[in-house]
Amino acid sequence: MFDGRYLAVLADTQESRSIHYRLRYQVYCLEKRFEPAERFHDGLEIDPFDARSVHFLVQHKESGQWVGAARLVLGEPKQLPIFKTCRFSLQGHAVEGKRFAELSRLSILKSFRRGSAPQPVSEPEVLLGLIRAAKEYSEPAGIDCWLFLCKRSIARIVGSLGMRMDVIGAPCEHRGLRFPYLATLVTAFDGIAERSAKVHAMFAKRNTLIPYSELAQNTRGSKAAWPAIAA
Repeated sequence: MFDGRYLAVLADTQESRSIHYRLRYQVYCLEKRFEPAERFHDGLEIDPFDARSVHFLVQHKESGQWVGAARLVLGEPKQLPIFKTCRFSLQGHAVEGKRFAELSRLSILKSFRRGSAPQPVSEPEVLLGLIRAAKEYSEPAGIDCWLFLCKRSIARIVGSLGMRMDVIGAPCEHRGLRFPYLATLVTAFDGIAERSAKVHAMFAKRNTLIPYSELAQNTRGSKAAWPAIAA
């Protein structure tokens, strides 16, 4: 599955974070046009929340190309991007004293998303790799809960594979109709074993998230393998 074709990487250096921002620029500004490309003259899509975020990357092993990115924004719920975008309530959820992060800026290059031939992969594989990377980081870091703003289609994909995300508010308009979700990490992944043996085996693996600073130079690839700035 994922690990045979991809590598999950913690972007712990300035160079790797630049790859992350460049990939976001390609997806958010050029492919999906969620953000105006003219705002980012250096081709790096970055915002103020990145200063207190943890950044993740996915690399396609065969080509060395960087194909996916996501981040965890750290902080209390009122400090997270979702609070500025959508109304939600945590009432009824046992979250007192819990540590939060928002999983956001999930970005997968068009050629590696579902239905984009000729790549022999589908979006859930890279998406699940990014989610597992965030989970692997969160557990030792003491992060208990994720907030997540996404389309119903994304929630259906991960829900069909056994990941539990609770709707915590009405939908809001944000680059289309999106819902606010809460994932409580101690239980969010319990249903995977019943839905998919392959995904369960993938999530059962440990020590799969590799810091960029520990990658061999030939694994990091040249700048030719960075996301291309092309519409």
